[in-house]
Amino acid sequence: MTPQNIITAARYILNDTSTTSPRQTDTELLSYVNDAMREALILRPELFFTVGDYTCISGQCEQTISFADAVTLVEILCIHNGASITAFDFMSMSTFNPSWRTDTAGPATQYVKFANDPLKFYVYPKAPVNQVLDVRYVRNPTTLALTDTITDLPVTYQPALEDYVVYRAESKDSENVDSQRATAFLQSFVAKMKG
Repeated sequence: MTPQNIITAARYILNDTSTTSPRQTDTELLSYVNDAMREALILRPELFFTVGDYTCISGQCEQTISFADAVTLVEILCIHNGASITAFDFMSMSTFNPSWRTDTAGPATQYVKFANDPLKFYVYPKAPVNQVLDVRYVRNPTTLALTDTITDLPVTYQPALEDYVVYRAESKDSENVDSQRATAFLQSFVAKMKG
């Protein structure tokens, strides 16, 4: 599945198949495909899970994943090629081990995500030098060109993406706008994504 496949199908639904004078340009419709991918991320973030190798800041409990495509941390899986790491409860740890942030550095055994920052977490104990963790996170979809293969979503989501492109094209401000038709395509997109 490529953006071009989606655009071709959407043009058929929109009755905009003229090769000489289409109502919408491929560039415009491509921007709608990219917007659909970002909307898909909001509706189904689990489709955008990925695992990355995060090198900890040594001597620190507080860490922040810094991958350019990261949206939010899901979980810390393990030390890279090593032991699993389990989640802990911040309040329980602070109650039963008040000095946990100053304990001696060592291989991570536990972690907890920050309450108000989607990319930050604490690791326990403090990170030793060169500790690498396998972290699962939600990533932003890649920005697509017309003929790129869409690898972020399975091909079964192509009809949903087509619906989103039609919705955006139908929503354009003109005398021919049928807002109920546009709304129907948006609702179809949401239903298919949540399916």
